[in-house]
Amino acid sequence: MKSSYLRPGLALLCAALLNACGGGNNGNLLLSGTISGLTKPDLVLVNNKTGEKLPVPANSTSFSFTKLIAVDEQYDVQIVPPGPTGAKCEAVNGSNVGKANAYTAYPITFKCTTNPWTLGGNVSGLLYPGLVLANGSDLVSVQPAAGGAAVSFAFQKVGDGSPYGVTVLSQPKDTTPGSTRTQVCTVANGTGNMPAGDFLNVVVSCK
Repeated sequence: MKSSYLRPGLALLCAALLNACGGGNNGNLLLSGTISGLTKPDLVLVNNKTGEKLPVPANSTSFSFTKLIAVDEQYDVQIVPPGPTGAKCEAVNGSNVGKANAYTAYPITFKCTTNPWTLGGNVSGLLYPGLVLANGSDLVSVQPAAGGAAVSFAFQKVGDGSPYGVTVLSQPKDTTPGSTRTQVCTVANGTGNMPAGDFLNVVVSCK
């Protein structure tokens, strides 16, 4: 007799728990995820199973679709081409496709990287060694060419749109024993933000 009273109660409890967790295919689960490295605009995600498109602002670390989904409902979150301006985003470990569960713990993760470009230029009139150029903590040592001919240089890759500032960290000097001859090098076109491509127009003149 006792078990006959417990069974209806347990059934009601299970139903309540399912509803609270989004069970019963009620479509009340939030489809969301995380994103890292997004510093650029124009990223748009789409859940191909519902057709909803979601713009994601620059510097966002998470996203949530507005259309709720049900337990066991499939999702397929993709990036709408062409993707964010000046960057590339991709799903981590194929986590953007799956099936919803009652715990709303979707492993949807995207990682973005800003497009890298080469920053560099030319040094003219360099006669002696010792010239060191700096872009922040990135250092480049430039050696002279015969007769002070122009010498090219390049720093490590700089992200699209990122600021740069090229300075002379160390001036060149004659290393011949007893010599005190030195040169002074100056930088032109050394500051700005990286364009959508390589920038090789930094000019260093030595006198």
